Amino acid sequence: MVRARTALRPHGFTLVELLVVIAIIGVLIALVLPAVQAAREAARKSSCANNLHQIGLALHSHLASQKTLPPGYVSLVLADRDDGGPGWGWGAKILPEMEQGALFQKLDFSLPIDGPAAALWRMTSVPSFICPSDAEFAPLIDVPKVGTLEVACKIAAASYVGSAGTVRPSCKICRDLFDGVFGRNRAIKAADITDGLSNTIAVGERSNFWASAAIWGVVPKTVLLDRQQPGRYAAAPAYVLGTTFKDGFNIESALDMDHNSMGTYAESFYSLHPNGAYFVFADGSVHFIREDIDKQAMNNLATRDEVGKDGRIDNPVIHESPF
Repeated sequence: MVRARTALRPHGFTLVELLVVIAIIGVLIALVLPAVQAAREAARKSSCANNLHQIGLALHSHLASQKTLPPGYVSLVLADRDDGGPGWGWGAKILPEMEQGALFQKLDFSLPIDGPAAALWRMTSVPSFICPSDAEFAPLIDVPKVGTLEVACKIAAASYVGSAGTVRPSCKICRDLFDGVFGRNRAIKAADITDGLSNTIAVGERSNFWASAAIWGVVPKTVLLDRQQPGRYAAAPAYVLGTTFKDGFNIESALDMDHNSMGTYAESFYSLHPNGAYFVFADGSVHFIREDIDKQAMNNLATRDEVGKDGRIDNPVIHESPF
C-alpha cells in the first residue's frame, strides 16, 4: 500500500518572524542599555568618592602629624609675585598617607619640578588621583610655556584639585591671600578654618574635558589651557588649585592680568558625573554637590571664614556656579 506523502514544513524563520525577533531584541536593548550605563556610572561614582575619601584621610593624617594641612604648593616668590619654583604641590606632600611611602622617600623637594632630575617622579601616575568617569583623561599631559605655548615638560595628570576658595590662582596676589584651604607656601591650621572643618571644601573634581590637573605641582612660567575656550588659559597654579566659580575674582587689577587668562573656565572645579561633582571637606567627609546649588552657599563652603574677598560680611562676593 502506498502511503500518502505529507507536506514537509520548511525549517527556519520566515522573513516576518525574523523582523519581529529583531524588533523585540532592539526594544530589549533599548530598555536594558540605559540601566547598564547607569550601573556603570554608579560604579564609577563610587570609585571616585572612594578616591576622595582616601585623599581626605591622608589630609587628616597629615594634619594630625604636622599640625597643619600641606601648602597648596611651595615656590620662591619672585619680585613680580610670580612663581620661581621648585613648585611641589599638596598631592606630593600626602603620598606617605596614600600608601605611597616608597615613592615619597625617593622625592627630592629641593629639585625644580620641571628639571630633568625630577622627570621620573613627575611623570609617575597614582591611581587614587584619577576619576574613572573622566573619559578624556590622559595619564601624561603637556605643560605649555607662557607666551610661546611650547611644551616645557610632561607631568602626570590628576582628576582632583585643592580649593583656593573664591579667588583665582591666576591672580599672583591671590596665591598668597587665598580664602580657601590651599594656596602658595602657607600651611593652613585647623584653627584657621573658623567655619569648621565640616563646612569647608578641601579638594574637588576637575575633568580633563574642562581643563587638566596635575598630581605633582606647579611648573613656573607655564599655563593651563582652557579646553572649552581655545586661546584662553589660566596660570600654572591652576594645575593643583581650583576655585568654586567659573570666572573668578581677582585681587589684583585686570590691567595686571594676561589678557588670555581673563574670562577663562580653566581654574574651576568640574565633573562628568551627571548633575554635579564630588568634594572632600576638611573633616575628611565626601559629599556630592549638585550643580544647581545656590551660588552663595557654594562660595561659603569654599571659604575658611565665610567672608568674600571684599572683606564685608554684609556684602560677600557672589560668583557663578562652577558647573
